[in-house]
Amino acid sequence: MLHSYAHLTKYINARMFIIHRMNCLHKTSQVKLPKLPVPLLERTMKLYLETLKPILNEKQQENVRKLVSEFTSGPGPILQEILIERREEYDNWAYDWWLHDMYLCNQACLPVNSNPGMVFPPLPNLSTETQMAKFSAKFVTEMMNFKRILDKRALPVEKATAREKGQPFCMAQYYRLMTSYREPGLVKDNLINVESDLTLSRPHIIIACKSQFYVLRLTSGEDATPLTEEQIATKMLNIILDAKKPTNTAGVYPIGVLTSQKRDDWAHSRELLSKSASNRNNLALIERCLFFINFDLESPGLEFNSKCKVGAKGYRLSNDRDETNMMHQMLHGGGSEYCSGNRWFDKTIQLIIGKDGANGLCYEHSPSEGIAVIELMEKLIKSTKDLDKQTIDPVASVEKPEKLIWSVNNELIKHIADASSVLDRLVKDLDCHVFRFTQYGKEFIKSCKVSPDVYIQLAMQLAYHKLHGKLVATYESASTRRFRLGRVDNIRAATVEALEWAKAMNQSAVTESGILGTKKIYYTVTEHEKMQLFETAVKKQTDIMIDNILGMGIDVHLLGLRQAARENALSCTLFEDDSYRIANSFALSTSQLLTSTDSFMGYGPVVPDGYGVSYNPQNNSIVFCISSFKSAKITNNSAYTAALEQSLSIMQKLTYTKRN
Repeated sequence: MLHSYAHLTKYINARMFIIHRMNCLHKTSQVKLPKLPVPLLERTMKLYLETLKPILNEKQQENVRKLVSEFTSGPGPILQEILIERREEYDNWAYDWWLHDMYLCNQACLPVNSNPGMVFPPLPNLSTETQMAKFSAKFVTEMMNFKRILDKRALPVEKATAREKGQPFCMAQYYRLMTSYREPGLVKDNLINVESDLTLSRPHIIIACKSQFYVLRLTSGEDATPLTEEQIATKMLNIILDAKKPTNTAGVYPIGVLTSQKRDDWAHSRELLSKSASNRNNLALIERCLFFINFDLESPGLEFNSKCKVGAKGYRLSNDRDETNMMHQMLHGGGSEYCSGNRWFDKTIQLIIGKDGANGLCYEHSPSEGIAVIELMEKLIKSTKDLDKQTIDPVASVEKPEKLIWSVNNELIKHIADASSVLDRLVKDLDCHVFRFTQYGKEFIKSCKVSPDVYIQLAMQLAYHKLHGKLVATYESASTRRFRLGRVDNIRAATVEALEWAKAMNQSAVTESGILGTKKIYYTVTEHEKMQLFETAVKKQTDIMIDNILGMGIDVHLLGLRQAARENALSCTLFEDDSYRIANSFALSTSQLLTSTDSFMGYGPVVPDGYGVSYNPQNNSIVFCISSFKSAKITNNSAYTAALEQSLSIMQKLTYTKRN
């Protein structure tokens, strides 16, 4: 039986909603932004039904139409009122629910499944410890310069360059980059804010080398004088040399690999670690550090090079490792045989520096979206461009580095072994490669008067249809930073319009049998008709994109309605039906991740039988990072990449007429 509205209102007013600690972080550090709106219930339900049309059969659609009708005439309006009231109380009514659903309640292990990797342009070979120390010191210096800006709350407010041009963006994500830590939990993780921690008055970072962890304190003396770049380089050199000592490397247990476990397993392991006072101190130092520097003295083997014949072009390192290999290094470290024990996947920023010049980032996704991380990382990349011109020349000192010593028993050793085994299987199962499409880029697409993002999204739909003969639920993150504490909603590219266009583009001959024998019948669609269908699909995709960035997307709204129902014990068949699961099983998980340097970002699939596709449109090329699992019977990375290349090629021919 449904609760009465009056009863629910009384119930809600009586409850104490605890605002997430992160929500309060930056109320005074930016211009006053509008609150995220709550879209109209009827509108969201109508768009939800549209979303399901291309991915459900007719019987399933008929069932969902009934469920939507029952919802809008039953619990829907009550839940909508709860969201409207919640909007009045919270800076962002959806933030906590979204964060928990997307990240903190997700039990999947972080490497591959959640943490993205970013590959920076390779450096000259850092073959000596001195070169690695110099380079890392420059990274740290630039990070601390950025932190000083954050400490003053002086980061310039970014503004929209299109769609209500000049509208300010929420900057909270930047302020979380060095003040967050994701602590594992048995049921739900906890995103800790360490900004107010007293230890940050004397900030420190953690250095990982040979699966050992060291504390590098960034100030000295009673007055906490910041270290110079040369002093940092000297400390880095001491750490690298110490980590390489045979007496130190022998019998080292890779504690870091425990952070690669499923979250509840890692919570159990952390509980075991915490029984020792020294381990608790180590964990506190790690959790409250600003960021990690990870020295990878070993590189993933050539088995991680691209096996895909399509798009194998790109820069290569001197030892014949390619950029696909480097992406694996940033995503997961290559497994226990290589550098996966040299990671701490819970920390937001891990800057990775390889001895062969490969360098990049592994970042924990829950505090911030890729756009904030990329902006900071590109500052670092540009600052290290002229590394050879640096005059500092660190010399090893007698100072003993501050190494974290772990107390490990047989039970923990078993946890480490199990974690290594599970991670190695995941690493071997991941099929991931970098594909550089070089026929054209965003300059050509813009000349066709189409948004590059819309164009590439349709290309991915066309490729999936070409390969699998259907469309599937597709996720593309859409920034909602125009609103307080805005994160993302979902631009769904699998539309009826995209499906009709894909069918026309992928038309083929059909063999029919008759009295006179068999014959092939060609269902032809003219180029003009294809172009009309394309323009219709472009308009639909553009409209969905605009709706999302202006806070009118459907996915966050649906999540809010579902969560409000759960918290108020209201039964909603709509969210329990298989159609809702299908709508949220994103076999295509995509994201546009733009860079101004020759760097790129990638991640793994979000479902076992799906693809993860990041794309980076440059002026005259497009960089894709495409991933899937080898164990999946449905997906095929090489075939999808080939279909994507073909789709982009035929789209160029189709749109060339429009351009002229």
